[in-house]
Amino acid sequence: MWIVFFVSFAVALVLTPAARTLASRWGVLDRPDGRRKLHAQPVPLWGGVAVYFSLLAGLAFTWAALEPPEGFTSLAASLGLSAGFVCLLGCVDDVRNLSARFKLLLQLAAVSPVLLAGYVVREIVVFGVPVQLGYLSVPLTVLWLIGCINALNLLDGMDGMATTVGLSTALMMTVIAVSMGHNHVAWCAVILAGALAGFLLYNLPPASIYLGDSGSMVIGLACGMLAIQGAMKTTTTLSLTAPALVLAVPMLDTALAVLRRRLTGQSIAAPDRGHLHHRLLERGLSTWQALCVVGALCLATGALAAAATWFRSDALAWVLLLTLFVLLVRLRIFGHYETSLVKSTVVAWLRKVRLGTAAPQQLRVDMEDFQQAFELLARELADWDALELQAEWTGPTPAAPSCTWCHVLDQGNGTDTWQLSVSQTTPQRQTLLLKTTIRRRGGFSAWHLAQVAQRLEDFARFWAQQLPEIPVTEQRPAAEALPPATISARAA
Repeated sequence: MWIVFFVSFAVALVLTPAARTLASRWGVLDRPDGRRKLHAQPVPLWGGVAVYFSLLAGLAFTWAALEPPEGFTSLAASLGLSAGFVCLLGCVDDVRNLSARFKLLLQLAAVSPVLLAGYVVREIVVFGVPVQLGYLSVPLTVLWLIGCINALNLLDGMDGMATTVGLSTALMMTVIAVSMGHNHVAWCAVILAGALAGFLLYNLPPASIYLGDSGSMVIGLACGMLAIQGAMKTTTTLSLTAPALVLAVPMLDTALAVLRRRLTGQSIAAPDRGHLHHRLLERGLSTWQALCVVGALCLATGALAAAATWFRSDALAWVLLLTLFVLLVRLRIFGHYETSLVKSTVVAWLRKVRLGTAAPQQLRVDMEDFQQAFELLARELADWDALELQAEWTGPTPAAPSCTWCHVLDQGNGTDTWQLSVSQTTPQRQTLLLKTTIRRRGGFSAWHLAQVAQRLEDFARFWAQQLPEIPVTEQRPAAEALPPATISARAA
C-alpha cells in the first residue's frame, strides 16, 4: 500500500505542473471578481485532470505490477470509468459554465458505470436494525453519489480546501476499510490519497493551480463510492454510520447551504459566501488557519466513523457528532446563521397559524385598545433588535387632527441600523405611518427585514380597518416591564 501511495503521489507531482501550463496556455483560468473570488490574480484550473490521471496511473500500476486483493480490478475499473466521465464533464464546465440542470443530467450519466457494475446498496443498517431498500436501492445509491459530487464541488471555495477534505476522507476510509476486511477498497483509497497529496503541494495557499470542477467532482465521486464500499457488511448491505460520519463535514456544509438559500429566497444553485470556510475567514482566521480547522474537523468526524466501526457503537458516534455541531453553533463558528433562520421561520409559521385560526372577535378583543396593541408590537420588535418604534396618525387635510406615538426600546448606539417604514390609509382617508429603526447584527439579512415589514403591514392594515377616528390620548408613562422604554402620545 505504501508503494501504490508513492506511485500516485509521484505521478501527481509530475502531472500537476503540466496541467497548470496547459490551462494557462488555453486560457482556462479562475479570474478574481472582487466579490466571491478574492485571489490577487488569475489562477489556472484543470488541476482535477492531474488528480484523475494520477489516480488512474496508480490503479493501472497496481493492477499490472502488483497482486491486488480480490475485487480490486472490478472496483478500480468502475471508479476509473466513472471518474473519467465526471472529470470530462468538469473540464467542459470550467470552460463553458454549464447550467445546473444540464450538469446534473450529465452527472447522472457519469455514475451509471458504478450502477452497471453492481455497486448498489440494497440494505442499510441503522443502529443495528437492517432496512431493506427494495425499489429505492438504485435511486438512493445515485442520490448518495450525486450528493457527494456536489458537496465537494460546493466546498471547493478556498486554496487547498477540497483537496484537504478529500485527503482526510481517503485516509480515514483506508482505516475503516481495513478494519472491515475490505482490502481492495483500502488500496483504492490509498491511491486516491497519494494523488491528492501530490497535488496538494501545488494547491496549498497561495495556490498556483486550482482543482476546478474537474477535480472537485472527481474527489466527490471517489470519496462517495469508496465510503459506501468500505463500510459494506456484505456485498449489498451497508452500515450507514461510517460513510455518513466520514463525509459529515462536506455533507453538512451542503445541507446548510441548501437550507440557507431556500429560506432566504435564493436559488439553490446561486453562489454565496456562507460556507464553512467563508465563516472561518469572517471570524478573522487566515487561509492557513481555516484550512487547518476544516482538516481537523474532517479527521475528527473520520475518527468518530472509525470508532463506531471498531466498537460497534453507532449511537455514541452520532451523539458525539451532534455535540460537535452544537458546539460549532454555540461558538458562532458555523451553522448559527442557518439555525437562526430556522427559528425565525418556525416562529413566523406558528404566528401565522395562530392568527389564521383565531376568531375575528377574539382578535378584536386582544387588540381592542390601540395603546395596548402598540406596546405589544413594540415588545415583539424588541426581539428583532429594534431601537424604537413610532406610529404617526394624520388626517385627510393638514388642518385635521394628528397624533404621534413613540416607543423607545433601546438607548444604545444606533449608528449601524436599518430604517423601515410602512403606511396604510383608512376608509376615512386617515393615514397610519409605522416607522422603526433596527440595529444590524451578525446574521441579520434582508429576509429578516422582510419579516419585520410583514408584521408592521399586518398591524397597520388591521388598525386602518378598525379605527373610525384618530386615537388621540393623553401622555402616558413608560411601561414598567420594559425599562428604560418610554411611551408617549403627543397631539400635533
